[in-house]
Amino acid sequence: MSKLSESFKKLIDKLKGLSKTRKIAFGVIFAGIIASLVFLGVSLGSTKYDVLFSNMDPADSAAVYKKLQDQKISAKVEGNSILVPKDQVDTLRMQMLAEVPMTNGSQGFEILDKSKFGSTDTEMKINYQRALQGELERTIKSFPEVENARVHLVLPEDTAFVKDTEPGSASVTLKLKQGEKISSDQVKAIIALITGSVKNIPKENVQVIDDKMTLLSKDLFNENKDISDSTTPAEKQQQLKQQYEKDMEKRLSNMLEAIYGKNKVKVKVNADLDFDAVQQDSVTYDPKSVVVSEHGVKDSSTVPGTNSSSSPVDNNMTNAAGTNTNNNGVSTHEETTKNYDISKVEQKTIKAPGAVKRLTASVALDGNIDDATKVSIRNLAVSAIGYDDKRGDTISVEGIPFDTSITDDAKKDLDAMNKAAEQAKKIKTYAAIGAGAALLVGLIVALILWRRKKKAEEEELMKDQITPQGIDVIIGDDGIEGTKEHPKFKPIELDEENERTHFENEIKKYAKEKPDQVADIIKSWLAEDER
Repeated sequence: MSKLSESFKKLIDKLKGLSKTRKIAFGVIFAGIIASLVFLGVSLGSTKYDVLFSNMDPADSAAVYKKLQDQKISAKVEGNSILVPKDQVDTLRMQMLAEVPMTNGSQGFEILDKSKFGSTDTEMKINYQRALQGELERTIKSFPEVENARVHLVLPEDTAFVKDTEPGSASVTLKLKQGEKISSDQVKAIIALITGSVKNIPKENVQVIDDKMTLLSKDLFNENKDISDSTTPAEKQQQLKQQYEKDMEKRLSNMLEAIYGKNKVKVKVNADLDFDAVQQDSVTYDPKSVVVSEHGVKDSSTVPGTNSSSSPVDNNMTNAAGTNTNNNGVSTHEETTKNYDISKVEQKTIKAPGAVKRLTASVALDGNIDDATKVSIRNLAVSAIGYDDKRGDTISVEGIPFDTSITDDAKKDLDAMNKAAEQAKKIKTYAAIGAGAALLVGLIVALILWRRKKKAEEEELMKDQITPQGIDVIIGDDGIEGTKEHPKFKPIELDEENERTHFENEIKKYAKEKPDQVADIIKSWLAEDER
């Protein structure tokens, strides 16, 4: 312990002899070493936690947390998540799923397991309805777009006569996830799920609404809607109009920015759309007549000396209509009657709403442009937006210098933010390097101190071995560094024993002047001891 205290004393003395700057530097290094060691100790010693369950129903979360507490497992709650030690996550998850019933906020057919003996038919019916509602809720909640769901059923009453049975009904309330939408086909799928799971509930009796009080099942199965019901609501009209204008602007901007550069072109399109649903009935007559009936009569005459001729009608009839006979021959009369009808085509046309009535487009370029450039841009815009002169479409092209002050300020702010982020990243890097360097310097200092301590112990051991008398003489480059009292002899009293003090001084002087000879003398002493 005395040697260790002497080493620390020497170290403290050396530190006191350093300059103020070096003291501060060593202080910072020492503080960095301590902070690094503390950080490593805390990081390695603390328990790492990971998520066991998250976004659970409050009832399920409470049941899981209570189970963990009963088993004396360290668990933490952060928001709607339960955290457990990282190395136990998988095991605890399987264990909780096996031991804790996860209802997801809805009680299913497990309600029937709790039925008491002697329950009435009414109680059993109510429990069955609750269980059926819970099972449907669980199924609907499993859809990726749905966050939560509630199902209410009105079950039909059973009667002795099937024709007197009134159909049941159902209502479904959906809470969609943030940013999610549900399509008409998905609503039909939910309705099909309800009608397929519950007896005697037609699809028309199932109503589906969302958390914004929007009736999603409205006119979903009404395939024979009157034309008066096919008009688009005003809100939907505005959405379609804005979407159409946005598509036209994007199409034209992409084409012009490829030529003049990004942020050098501004395009605005205004579309006038016709949302009126029009039904048109038309009848088209074919000018080519069609024969629908024909009546023919044929006359013939016979000259004496020749064979008489007859018509096919005469050959097919057994009774002759009548003949006129004279010496000059027999003559007959032929009559033909044809009836014509005019063909027609009846056509019913329903014009879908959303047709374009008129388009107006404005194109602004950064800077001044000449007339030739304006003409070129207008020709490009005509093809890009589907310009139609008959509708009264117009396109305006102008060259005006843009005000870029806001953009320039934003760019400066962004550059400053990026510079600050880079500076913070550099500081963090330097701090990490400094911590590593401090740790390395600390290790080096500890190694130097250990080597010095070991060297001092070896020197002390050598002094004890080579000293033949009561005074140990240490000879270095500069002569005698000091003396040490041998434990077998009494210390030299310089004030009282003048002769011995004089003798010691002479030895020191001789050692300084002739160190080689003193070394030879010590070697001879050692040789004598060995003999």
